[in-house]
Amino acid sequence: MPKVHALLVGIDTYRLSYLNLRGCVNDIELAERLLRDRIAPADLAVEKRCDEQATRAAIIEAFRNHLGGLGAGDIALFWYSGHGSTGPLPEEIWYAESAGMCQTIVCHDSRAGVPDLYDKELALLAHEVVDGGATLVTIMDACHSRSAMRVGLPRDLTPRSAPELEAPPELRDLLPELLSRATDPSGPVPGAQLPRHVAFSACDEWGLANEQPFPDGWHGVFTEALSHALAGLGREATYREVFSHARCRVEGRLPRQTPQLEALGDIADQEVFGGALRPRTTQVTMRYLRGRWELDAGSVHGVVGDSRFGVHRSAPLREVHVADVHTRRSVVDPIGWAPDEDQQYDMVLTDVPLPPVAVTVQGDPEVALRLTESVRTAGPGGGPSPHIRVVPAADESASRLGIRVRQSLDSRMIQVTSLDDKPLASPVPVDHRGIQQTVRDLDHIARWLQVRNLESASPALEEAIKIDLIPALPGRSRPPRDGTPPPVRDLDFAYTWTGTTWEPPSAFVRLRNTTDRKLFCVLLDLTDRYRMHADLFPGEYVAGQWTAEAGNGTAVTLSLPPDRPVEPGASGTDWLVLLVAEEPFSSAPFALPRLRDTPPSSTRGMRPGVTGVLDRLGLLAVQRDVQLAPSVALDWAVKTVEVTTRVPYDTDDPGGAPRTRSGHGRGALSHGDDCSH
Repeated sequence: MPKVHALLVGIDTYRLSYLNLRGCVNDIELAERLLRDRIAPADLAVEKRCDEQATRAAIIEAFRNHLGGLGAGDIALFWYSGHGSTGPLPEEIWYAESAGMCQTIVCHDSRAGVPDLYDKELALLAHEVVDGGATLVTIMDACHSRSAMRVGLPRDLTPRSAPELEAPPELRDLLPELLSRATDPSGPVPGAQLPRHVAFSACDEWGLANEQPFPDGWHGVFTEALSHALAGLGREATYREVFSHARCRVEGRLPRQTPQLEALGDIADQEVFGGALRPRTTQVTMRYLRGRWELDAGSVHGVVGDSRFGVHRSAPLREVHVADVHTRRSVVDPIGWAPDEDQQYDMVLTDVPLPPVAVTVQGDPEVALRLTESVRTAGPGGGPSPHIRVVPAADESASRLGIRVRQSLDSRMIQVTSLDDKPLASPVPVDHRGIQQTVRDLDHIARWLQVRNLESASPALEEAIKIDLIPALPGRSRPPRDGTPPPVRDLDFAYTWTGTTWEPPSAFVRLRNTTDRKLFCVLLDLTDRYRMHADLFPGEYVAGQWTAEAGNGTAVTLSLPPDRPVEPGASGTDWLVLLVAEEPFSSAPFALPRLRDTPPSSTRGMRPGVTGVLDRLGLLAVQRDVQLAPSVALDWAVKTVEVTTRVPYDTDDPGGAPRTRSGHGRGALSHGDDCSH
């Protein structure tokens, strides 16, 4: 088993106090707890540098002493939470960045007579690690963090970004080895990505990484998401699977913050930390500890307050209420029964609170009042909307899900946006019709968000079904046998240029049951036009150790939305949400049309078909029309995969657009707003 050597660096307190942050040391404490929980003590060595211990010299010294000198098979992990920034390149290495700027991390004593730690220096330190044969994993929760080895934001959302540097450093003030490499024309370009280096970044080199409050304190949004992925996925999870899970969770909160994964070759598809993660328990258990009943699952596993768990397959149903959620455990209270204090119980999630999505309004008080009054009468029978509620800006971050309404600078228009100001619907005038349309938009998007952000806490089923995407080769109308060709791992795909037109990709979508028991599955497609449907796989059992083909085994052609021009730079995103359960449930409650399209016929009256928690959650999230509890505690899980389709800026046609950029010229799969098969 490989040994993981981890260097964890978090900086909240800077020598220049105006740079101070709030969640970075919390990040490092969470990371350490997670590593010690999932990696055996004999396979883990941890060093930490926080606040005043994280000077530039101390970070370099710890990197070399703790991570340097490792051998083949060892894992070196560098996890940094703090400020990131940018600065001009030293003249001697002007050629090493296309944008002419270095990414940096801001050490405790940076800018107080001490330089930042530049990405070219981190690349040099990375060389020293991988040259010995070890695998290097870097996790950077900082702004401008890709390749760097957090004005107008709400008060509970803080970017980890220090002001950019105006003048380049003298190369002599940086690591001396960098000077010799910069002057050696036969050497590699400083900062180039290395083999055996997997780099997780909270955002790209142009972006912002944010921190905000969570139930256990302030954290970087990326660290919270990555910790959730590492805690929840099985020991066979790959770096790419962990990244995909974390990116979905980040973009569910902040669509403008886009995490990045960089890796050469097939290393991203290898097991995380060389397989050093200990197996997860196969069941959530309840035990009597410290004078209270506790579950061995907490916030990092997706548990939220006021949830309910039930004893697995108990009939009549025996439930507990989640009273207090900690990072890795939850305190619960039995509901109407007295568990045996000497017994341990296998538990499954039976009820998830879905409070209305919080809406804040940035505009004139009169506009905010009109929107609030409209929301109060937008529900059934003229009552309040069950899906949204208007809250003060100060309460924005206290809600699990939030949306914003912004008024234009000229006060004539209003628009629905995300909390980081990404437009979610086209703007409308500030008049009666515009107010009513905005409330309908808010209501629709809230229902979509509730399903896209569903979480389960089931270790037994969360990894039971694998979603495989197999590119459809020209002329092939039937899916290939398993393993020919291999499934697509990178779910960021491109159209292909035929010489005269853009061709959308096609793929076979399959669900692979890795267990020995049959499981009932529904595959939802949630598009970035806020449509939700189960056309790909409406609901069937998948036999144990069997593979089911979505779309009845026909290649699925997926494209950009019909009103989105297929032109260089255009893109679309879909979220494939897999629902897995031990018994059948209906997919009908999850149907939702595109934003501003005519809704389908109501699913009310479906109460006789409600068989379990997933039926109930579908009706509650989309229709708010059922309060029945399941009669038996059955296990279930949710798994979300994000798929992005892009039209590349370049092609290989000399008479067409410019040539394809590196890494974007492959034909692959996309999920647009409409699919056909």
